[in-house]
Amino acid sequence: MITLSILIILALICVLVGCLMGLFSLLSVLISLITGVLVGALAGYIAGRFMGTETSFARNAVLGVLGSFVGEFLFGLVGIHATGSFSSFVISILGACVCIWVDNKWLHK
Repeated sequence: MITLSILIILALICVLVGCLMGLFSLLSVLISLITGVLVGALAGYIAGRFMGTETSFARNAVLGVLGSFVGEFLFGLVGIHATGSFSSFVISILGACVCIWVDNKWLHK
């Protein structure tokens, strides 16, 4: 009877630890998402200053995050890949500059 009680307690502890790990994993994903948006907004802000445009925080965030994908794609075409956080951030800024240029030339005539 004691062995069964110990096994049940161990099983409950495993379930509790599994639930906590899942919660920590969910929090990790949310923190990564928030950090990505904030870094994208910063990249968009810097690109906006560089390109001489004044936009809202939401537009900076969208252009920065989109610029990250555009920059990685364009630099990947010529064989340049980011190897660290700083180089990835610089590529994001340059990609956001491209997005701002496209936005100014084609969408705001």
